[in-house]
Amino acid sequence: MATSPQNPAVVTRSPEEQEQVDRETDKLALYYYETCPFCIRVLRTIERLRLKIELRNIRKVPAYREQLLQGGGDSTVPCLLIHNDDGSMEWLYESDAIMSYLEKRFA
Repeated sequence: MATSPQNPAVVTRSPEEQEQVDRETDKLALYYYETCPFCIRVLRTIERLRLKIELRNIRKVPAYREQLLQGGGDSTVPCLLIHNDDGSMEWLYESDAIMSYLEKRFA
């Protein structure tokens, strides 16, 4: 299958580069549910970029929905939780914003 903007290529990295990316993604968690079309777009980006991001399904684990509501202020998915180096947390909503963040940081 050819690559295109609608079907970009999977990212390839050296083992060392992948190990570094894996360490960085330890600070991320995606709140989602499996039938949300916007979540599916983000999940495809995560897969293509070969990222190991913790997935928190708000329909299967009600506590995740509560965390999302308490921390981010909204139960809308997808939402990417980013633990910053200074100990602060950032709640990034909107699939386009999440995909842009992941592309800029890990592509």
